[in-house]
Amino acid sequence: MIVNLIKRSLALHSTYKLVRDFRTVPSSRWSHLAALQDIFKVLPKTMLPMPRLFDLHEAVTTVNAEGIAGAFVECGVWNGGAVGLMGLADRRCPGPERVIHLFDSFEGLPQPTEKDTDVYQGYLDEGHPEESSDALRAIGACRGEGAVTVQTFLTNHVGIPRDQLAFHVGWFQDTVPTAATALGPIAILRLDGDWYESTKVCIENLYDLVVEGGFLVIDDYGTFTGCREAIDAFFKERGEAPDFIHSDDMCVYLRKPRVTYGKSIN
Repeated sequence: MIVNLIKRSLALHSTYKLVRDFRTVPSSRWSHLAALQDIFKVLPKTMLPMPRLFDLHEAVTTVNAEGIAGAFVECGVWNGGAVGLMGLADRRCPGPERVIHLFDSFEGLPQPTEKDTDVYQGYLDEGHPEESSDALRAIGACRGEGAVTVQTFLTNHVGIPRDQLAFHVGWFQDTVPTAATALGPIAILRLDGDWYESTKVCIENLYDLVVEGGFLVIDDYGTFTGCREAIDAFFKERGEAPDFIHSDDMCVYLRKPRVTYGKSIN
């Protein structure tokens, strides 16, 4: 009852989550008051742990400070907290003009496949049938508040101009390949699709759009086998061995290497 009352107020909800997650904030981060203020504002709308939020905020301020052009792209938006944080960091440390692209079904996750070995059998055990077609359908997991509510939060509460937001509503397999042809360069690409197929279609269509010095963030790399295998297979096929940095045990990120005279430099 008390928690439900708290959730009705964004400020109270943020305070509740900040107190709850106090111990997960690295001691070195408490001096980053600007980042903490921005994180506080979006806490009710994200499931991301504090270390990931600090790293995402820092990624935005880094590309802005270095003048790295390109869009911010998130695949897996839920209630818009991470996008809101990117918008706040972008305003706090201005850089090149950007569009923020939001890819999400806004219906929750689709069904996993056999590639998602750690969840697929449990999915079947819950009474779901094995899929006999490629048609995607929502299974009720991770369903957020919907695109309209997310847009209202981002424009009214966070203050991101509506023309800076580009919503791509639908399954990644339907929206990402089409949008990628006109998306242009990407400064930050954040993948939060959980499953193998959802991650695969995003990394294959969007990674080459990430500019040198831009960031790739993979939220579920250490959480779900399918996500990790999709990423590992993608880079193995290209003959690359990315040096991932860990935000925590589950989330990893990298900066796309800068290439000079055929050699990569970080």
